[in-house]
Amino acid sequence: MIKFTASLLAACAFTSTAFAQTTPMPEHDGHNHDHAQQTKMPAKAVPFALTEAPNDHAIGSDKAPITMIVWASVTCPHCSDWFTNEWPSIKKELIDTDKMRFVFRPLPTAPAQLAMVGFMMAECAPSDKYFEVIEYQMEYQKMIFEAAEKGEARAEYDKIGKMAGLDSEEDVNACLANKDKLANIHTSNERANSAELQGVPAFYINGDVYKGKQDAETITKLILDMSERGLSVLPDAASK
Repeated sequence: MIKFTASLLAACAFTSTAFAQTTPMPEHDGHNHDHAQQTKMPAKAVPFALTEAPNDHAIGSDKAPITMIVWASVTCPHCSDWFTNEWPSIKKELIDTDKMRFVFRPLPTAPAQLAMVGFMMAECAPSDKYFEVIEYQMEYQKMIFEAAEKGEARAEYDKIGKMAGLDSEEDVNACLANKDKLANIHTSNERANSAELQGVPAFYINGDVYKGKQDAETITKLILDMSERGLSVLPDAASK
């Protein structure tokens, strides 16, 4: 059985209680979001809040002129929809062609225990397997939820653990007790607060919040247009 360490349980409690304190999404936003489970505190400057950090999980050329930072949760249905339906095309058209670098930052949403275990397993995976572990949880989120409702989540997380290279119960429990990996998730939360993020999924392009349509066609067209025109900021931000 997966053992929840005191530090991980504290982290789950933190995300659960923080849920009620999260800033609501603006009603005029027009997009689907899950409320990010971060404590609502006055925004303060945090290093690398809107730029890639040394400990970030990123893919794509580090020489790409455009970087997209996305905060998302493996237990957020809207995040699951985006990663299942839009992400494959964006990855093929923009990342594999060196047009854009992509940074993923975890921000847990309810149910807190599932989100934290899923993110911790991804953190413990070899760096070249991180996105594979995240993508799996996004694609099979409904199946994982259904298993959890039946009390059968252990089998699903055994699969995820093996993807992450956690081959035994001891490996899994050591991962969940890893304070450095847990600190990475907390740091992502702090950066989200500094960026005044209000919900997930949240998109930032070259440091500017992106509020447009989130489908692959729209985002791909925008990035290609920015690249062709040599833009370093979003067109709407450049006009302000």
